[in-house]
Amino acid sequence: MNAGTKGGAVKSIRLTFNISENDIKTKALAAEKFLKKGDKVKVDLPLRGRQKGLISVGEQKIEKFLEILGSKIEYKTENELKKEPYGLSMIIIKK
Repeated sequence: MNAGTKGGAVKSIRLTFNISENDIKTKALAAEKFLKKGDKVKVDLPLRGRQKGLISVGEQKIEKFLEILGSKIEYKTENELKKEPYGLSMIIIKK
């Protein structure tokens, strides 16, 4: 690493449009492990076809994920939730 750069790789957590409550908890546990190691976590929720018209449902899934994660570890967002060509994406880091 170069002097002045912060450590930590970017780990990716991919949620799905029809993800269940239990699976969200499992993904939150994985994200918690990554954050504790000092890695950044990119949260992706790809949208396909008609799902692109239901962005609010996808946002609710990510909010639920962040709510569960927030009860386990403090985090802050590096990149806010934004719509990309393939779906929704954001990056979070440990506080």
